[in-house]
Amino acid sequence: MRFRDRRHAGALLAEALQPLGLERPVVLGIPRGGVVVADEVARRLGGELDVVLVRKVGAPGNPEFALGAVGERGELILRPYALQFADQSYLEREAARQKDVIRKRAERYRKVRPKVPLAGRDVVLVDDGIATGASMEAALSVILAEGPRRVVVAVPVASPEAVEKLKERAEVVALSAPPDFAAVGAYYLDFSEVTDEEVEGLLLQWAA
Repeated sequence: MRFRDRRHAGALLAEALQPLGLERPVVLGIPRGGVVVADEVARRLGGELDVVLVRKVGAPGNPEFALGAVGERGELILRPYALQFADQSYLEREAARQKDVIRKRAERYRKVRPKVPLAGRDVVLVDDGIATGASMEAALSVILAEGPRRVVVAVPVASPEAVEKLKERAEVVALSAPPDFAAVGAYYLDFSEVTDEEVEGLLLQWAA
């Protein structure tokens, strides 16, 4: 399955989520690309949009290869193989660097739209795709700590391994989980980079 762009993916995702009967869900996008998908889902489900801030901890010399991720609350979640590719001091340094990125992003985004409380709410956690699942696991840890009523992970495309892992902690809706999963961008005709300004613009529309 291929998607025209993130808006198209969000529309199809919302359709798949309709039967779940979610009650005015908080739809959390993982910046930056996931926020565009989440915005479309939130509009179609009659929910509201917010962000959850997590960052990938990449391998030395290969930042796209996730060894783990850090979340907005400061937690570091490492993949089982992390220490095969980097030592502890590298992981701590890289985690600290990514936490600094999260802090700066939080300052920008929360100024536009204050954080939506999640306690007792139905929550849909959205990204534009999942490769290793490290960022999504970090996001889940952040969300579950707030005591939501229900959590659904929703993505257009994901690796089968990530889907199975995430199912241990939440409901998962993935439109496509190809056995020969490649990079997330391979499943989009338009996978243009999303800027912080675009994310702020989307959040601003929900801030009123």
